Amino acid sequence: MIYKCTDNQKDLVLDFLAIDPLTNAFVIADIERYGFDSLDQDVWAYTNDLDEVTGVLLRYRDIAIPVHEEEFSGLETFLPLLQSLDEIKAISGEKKVIDQYIDYFPELEKAETVISVCEDLLVLPQKMNLVQTLEKEDIPAYIDWQKDCFETLSETERVLSELIENDDIHIKVIKNEKNEIVSSGRLSAQSSMAAMITRIGTIESEEGKGYAKAIAASLTQDCLEKNKIACLFYHNPVAGSIYHQLGFKDTDKNWVMLNQKKEEDKKNIFQEWMS
Repeated sequence: MIYKCTDNQKDLVLDFLAIDPLTNAFVIADIERYGFDSLDQDVWAYTNDLDEVTGVLLRYRDIAIPVHEEEFSGLETFLPLLQSLDEIKAISGEKKVIDQYIDYFPELEKAETVISVCEDLLVLPQKMNLVQTLEKEDIPAYIDWQKDCFETLSETERVLSELIENDDIHIKVIKNEKNEIVSSGRLSAQSSMAAMITRIGTIESEEGKGYAKAIAASLTQDCLEKNKIACLFYHNPVAGSIYHQLGFKDTDKNWVMLNQKKEEDKKNIFQEWMS
């Protein structure tokens, strides 16, 4: 049986997701933050004959995340629901889950990353003294940095301002002597148990100076100070070696996103979201 969730099912859904709080970090964080009444978000649950939740499907704006085991009796229910969501531009989730849907969405292309976690920061890079927390007045400079580093924006200036004001996002930056942002990263998908480090990057002219490592370390430290496990996804082995030096350990799970196909010279949704 499938049903669209309300606050009445919140505890049941979160208890199901808490079985794997790292893999389900995005879904848990979105439910804790936005609940079930937001226009940006819908949550469906699938139950077995014992009324136990065995699957959850979340739509946040134009991204859908299905959560269930490899053997899932509700696949034939989730699949047509996913196909009916016209606004969806990407489907993401644990590899063993997304692999069950990939053949039904030939218009989407697959991007895969390693899930890595840190419970103990091993080193404090020297450049950490340069790391600052992004303030609202620096948002225009941050937007310029995103254009230089990723070619695309994650949010508009207005949305970023609201996120910072409501303490819904935590962004760290490093500036040069001209007060321009040259490197940055953020904590997103912050749940009560974990937080995801995303969108780490340095502009090309400043690469190789250890800025990204300092940003990642600072964000990890902030996360651990809140008694949360720090998580991140990576697909670049060079980036992975940096994270391993900080104390990140790869899990045995991979995260997959199915994106709309784009021209080769453009970054896909996965790169924009996870960078």
